[in-house]
Amino acid sequence: MFIASAHMNINDHFRAMVFDVDGTLFDTLPSLAAAANEVLEHAGLRAIATPLLRPALSEGLVPMFRQALALQTETIPDGTAARLEEDYLALYMQRGLATTRPFPGAAAALEAFATQGLRLAICTNRDRASTDALLAAAAFPVDFEVIVGIGDAPLAKPAADPLLRVLELMGLPPSQVLFIGDSAIDARCAQAAQVRFAAHLGGYASHPDDLLPQVAGFDGYDQLTQWVLKRLPTDKEACHA
Repeated sequence: MFIASAHMNINDHFRAMVFDVDGTLFDTLPSLAAAANEVLEHAGLRAIATPLLRPALSEGLVPMFRQALALQTETIPDGTAARLEEDYLALYMQRGLATTRPFPGAAAALEAFATQGLRLAICTNRDRASTDALLAAAAFPVDFEVIVGIGDAPLAKPAADPLLRVLELMGLPPSQVLFIGDSAIDARCAQAAQVRFAAHLGGYASHPDDLLPQVAGFDGYDQLTQWVLKRLPTDKEACHA
């Protein structure tokens, strides 16, 4: 399925594609949930069904694990919670990265965008270390010019701060950027930053309405690629830009 808005101003050409990570470029939920539940069960706690962890992942890796702790039938002491959180992150970095795969077509889309001269960036609620490790494991055939994660801006998504930081580092106005994400947090961040938003419909949103407003929604990256490339300026338009 592909959804396109009829209200997009085609005169504002894209110069950069900015991507969320979890649920957008990568299907990370299975590996993160597995790491969380292995740590919980080893500590004698109850495993949490993956769908119950899905909404919290958009806030970051640590919020997802804290949701798993909050769903326990017993109260977890702060010291124990902190230790388990460290164990979860360590286990994920040791084993989870190797089992995480990009969504089908993501690598080809990135390469197609880069070939057309579009600049690429990352805006995520992940920490920088795990983001870098994930990107290195994926070995995408392109480089991301800018990566903004947790701690790189005063506030995390859904605040506009991280996306505005990306724009600042790239030296681009909001009108020339497309932000691709999969959650209400991403949609709200884009709206706050006045950046157009394309929704990955196969990500981790709880409901389709969470992904509004959007200029496009896509199930497969081939759909996004075709839609973006059709909206790039022609040689004649570029000469008069």
